Amino acid sequence: MQVRRVVEGLGSVRAQTVLILFAGFFFVRTCLMPLMGDDYGYAFIWDGAHGGNLAGMAFGSADIEVRHRVESFADLVQSQWSHYMTWGGRAIAHTLIQTFIWLGKPLFDVANAIVFVALILAVLKLAGVRLKSATLSLLWMFACLFVLTKFSVVSMIYLTGSCNYMWAALCQAAFVIPFVEALRSNAAATSRRKNFLMAVLGIFAGWSNEAGALATICLAAFLIVVCRSRGLLRPWMTVGFAAAVVGCAVMFLAPGNFVRLELTHAGYHYSAAIFLHHLTDPFVKVVSVDAIALIPMFAYFLTRRTVGLNTSEILMLAFTAAGLIVPSAMLFSPEFSVYISLPSMIFVLVAATIALNELRVPVKFLRTASAILLTALVAYFATLIYVDISLYKDAQRQIEFIRTHRDIDPVPISPMRVRHRFDWLHAQSSVVPYVTHFAGVEPKFESSWNSCVAQYYGAHYVFAVDE
Repeated sequence: MQVRRVVEGLGSVRAQTVLILFAGFFFVRTCLMPLMGDDYGYAFIWDGAHGGNLAGMAFGSADIEVRHRVESFADLVQSQWSHYMTWGGRAIAHTLIQTFIWLGKPLFDVANAIVFVALILAVLKLAGVRLKSATLSLLWMFACLFVLTKFSVVSMIYLTGSCNYMWAALCQAAFVIPFVEALRSNAAATSRRKNFLMAVLGIFAGWSNEAGALATICLAAFLIVVCRSRGLLRPWMTVGFAAAVVGCAVMFLAPGNFVRLELTHAGYHYSAAIFLHHLTDPFVKVVSVDAIALIPMFAYFLTRRTVGLNTSEILMLAFTAAGLIVPSAMLFSPEFSVYISLPSMIFVLVAATIALNELRVPVKFLRTASAILLTALVAYFATLIYVDISLYKDAQRQIEFIRTHRDIDPVPISPMRVRHRFDWLHAQSSVVPYVTHFAGVEPKFESSWNSCVAQYYGAHYVFAVDE
């Protein structure tokens, strides 16, 4: 019996309950995550004339060091133009970041949970799996996203990271859904409305993040070729593809990319040594985790008996290839951001979910595996939230300390007091490794984080101390 029939037997309420349960966990964790690191830099109008608000921030005079908060739409436009010209091309993601910090984190907390649920549903849609038959698929997705994915807390819960990676992954997934539906149904309607919709989706997918956008464009190109071979090519496909290419080009060709490269890597030249470093460390980390997530697909192909590839199998391999393109593109970047593992994982999870839906395994095994996995994930999330509560409480204490002692120059920031870290269990899934001191404050002068955190809370400067 196929998995989809077995899981349907588990009941639609169970799948919906699982989704609601973990969406609730996700929402609570997002609420408990304080602003940190780059969030404070993006709270202010980007000052490109003096190195921006982060790593290149200039110091030396009171005028240069002062930043002004984003408090209006005009401030937002001014900030993003300066950012695009002097720092980077991800204008859509960083517009979202500055908007949420301006309007308040509670708005982000709600929106981030909605985007999380939408991303999970998008993966199911791409895999052709209905929610009511998705219990096992959901559990597998949550295990891969929150236990396996490198730095998932940064790429999904931290405000700046989530807008750059999880929100971008949703844009990328949403863009390819119409292509996949056309192939699966062997039919494709067309209209001016759909042309416009695909143009918008294409811009957002292409103008998301570099490696994920490249993988999305390659995947869309492949799907267009397959659609054409089956007589399904429609104008909206080429319109969407062209829009994605344009969005990606606007992001890559941002003047700020080149300014930032010279600022942070003066005299940079790509070399074989950089390639080998990327290949042997971060690339391996991302691909090894993707391989674990793909276990259902490996099991499926090892047990199949048919000759030739059907549509589901073509899609499995296409999404697996897209997942591999993401870290492969990063091999040629000055810096390999492991946070890009999230877009890679999303592509891979589509392939794994299709395979889970096609596998033939005993009913008893499925029920037992689902029960064990659900129990383990609930316990795991409970320990994460326990740590997050401790982090949240201490962050509030630190904020109050800064506000109360802001006349001191500098305000001394002691290490975070986070109890019950479960280091042996959480690894990089907890925020603890990133917050030795509140908000990433550093034990050095002329730190952009120190300066922005201080200005955010009305102090002159803050400085990390041992105790």
